[in-house]
Amino acid sequence: AAVADNGATALMQTAFSGIAAAVRTALAAGWCGLEATNSDGDTAFLLACYKGHAECMQLLAEAGCNTAAKDNYGTTALMHTACSGIAAAVRTALAAGWCGLEATSSNGDTAFLVACNQGHVDCMQLLAEAGCNTAAVANGSKTARDIAQAAGNSAAVQWLLEEFAERERRAQIAEAELMAMLDSESATTNRSTVRQGEQAQRKKEKRRRQQ
Repeated sequence: AAVADNGATALMQTAFSGIAAAVRTALAAGWCGLEATNSDGDTAFLLACYKGHAECMQLLAEAGCNTAAKDNYGTTALMHTACSGIAAAVRTALAAGWCGLEATSSNGDTAFLVACNQGHVDCMQLLAEAGCNTAAVANGSKTARDIAQAAGNSAAVQWLLEEFAERERRAQIAEAELMAMLDSESATTNRSTVRQGEQAQRKKEKRRRQQ
């Protein structure tokens, strides 16, 4: 049950290594508690997420660890996978539903904003496709673009520019479709009003002839 100076246990070390066989051995032997934390508040599961070791993540989850755990900074499993830049780890976390898409750390970062900060475009794309809020802002009203630019991640900035342009295009199309629908309904209503007026006029003329 020895621990390192930062509080890391044997199970944490195996999870960090990414060697699934080592994680299995540690779990089978009962070396250290699943929810033990290091000085940063990371569990073995969170460390596996941070390194993007999808198989180790899955093994620890199957062993019953708390997949909703957060470190001392409020960082979730999904945020850690986004930081790792390993798309397979992000897919695993999303498929398993580990942590909300819009959960925020103490800095106000979502998993998407973390991916933007690191410049991991593949992870940004996966999170966007999962339905995350790409317009989310961190503390200090920092947008995804602000964060990516500050970190010097030009590829992430370019992706965001294209994403925002596409979002604007979709909004314009939706507005045009709505206006067309309203115009169509208005035209239908006008035609109906005209027909009703014509019918009323014919009835009046018929009554006059009958008198």
